[in-house]
Parts: sequence; C-alpha cells; structure tokens
Amino acid sequence: MAAPVLAQTDRFAADPRLDNKPDAYGVSSRQAAHKCVAAAEDAAKTAKFTGVDVIGLKSVERKPEGYEIEGWVRVGGGGPAWRDNAPARGSFECEIVRGMIVDLGFDDVPGL
Repeated sequence: MAAPVLAQTDRFAADPRLDNKPDAYGVSSRQAAHKCVAAAEDAAKTAKFTGVDVIGLKSVERKPEGYEIEGWVRVGGGGPAWRDNAPARGSFECEIVRGMIVDLGFDDVPGL
C-alpha cells in the first residue's frame, strides 16, 4: 500500500497580490512566487548557508512576458563569505520570462 501524499501548504495563501490566473505562458502569479522562493532558498543552500528561509514577499509585478518577484530572505549562518556564522537578513529579486526563471539576485547577504 502506498503512503498517502500530504498536501503542500501554500505559505502565501493570504497574499492578495497572488492569484491563480495563468498568463499567456501558463504561469500564475502564485506559481511564479513559489518558483522564485524555491529558487532563492535553493541558491542559498547551494552556497552553504544554513537556516535558509524566505520570510516574505516585497513585491509581485506582472510583466508582459512574465513576472518580477522580490522578497526577504533570512539565513542562519554559513556561506562562502561568512566570518562569524551570524544570521543575516537580505532580499532577493527574481524574474520569470515565458514561465522560466531568467534572473535571480540577492542583496545584503555576503556570498550570495
């Protein structure tokens, strides 16, 4: 017997900027936000940061061919440029064009 699949919680369910209406490329603002959040968290973990968590969305902007998503990220420590393992809070910006992430950048977290 297969184990039951648990539904994934939508951590931005109450955000009125997000909807489920797909754009011309089949991606909704909610899907775009979740893609960007996952990419930001994965990038920080790949850079050896610990305690990585996107703690909120700053902006969600629909563009002609996609979305621009900005949010806040918190890391617990680690990373390539970290000296004292102190936690840090910064931001990320992610651009989705035609359903694909084409740009992901960070501010205020050394090493990202």
